[in-house]
Amino acid sequence: MNFKSVHRFRNVSLTDYEATFFDEAFNIALCKAVGLERTLVSRRVENGRVARVSRIAPQREIPAPVAKILGAAKIEYTEHIEYEFGSGKATWKTVSSVMTDKVESRGTITFAQRGAEVERLVEGLVNVKMFGLGGVIEGFIVADVEKSYETAAAFTQKWIDAGGKA
Repeated sequence: MNFKSVHRFRNVSLTDYEATFFDEAFNIALCKAVGLERTLVSRRVENGRVARVSRIAPQREIPAPVAKILGAAKIEYTEHIEYEFGSGKATWKTVSSVMTDKVESRGTITFAQRGAEVERLVEGLVNVKMFGLGGVIEGFIVADVEKSYETAAAFTQKWIDAGGKA
């Protein structure tokens, strides 16, 4: 199942938005605001490129029917993201803590200056390889991701408006 999430942030340059997006203090505050427990596994910056791996644990339980199928009350995952500063495009993928061989999620994040705003476009694919039930689980995951990006966008604008403070 494909998804797309587009948000615009006022009063910020592309360079400042890039710095914010990859700032550790921002990410800690953002995850707290959207109900995610986050552990930074690694962060490497070389030659204008950043590669970051984070372990993410949403602080919400999944619906009982989905939990029964997955055999877990929560879906945790490891996020891998790579970005070249100034390029405006990141690639991401996640590795689920449950049914690792059956759940695939990956995509891109694009940043673009639009006047006094920066547009963030997240595009992705969530694929759950389970006959008859994959679509139900994909729908749950995509709905949760889209809701999280809405909450994250509101928090991000507040962060920008406050000059980089929670």
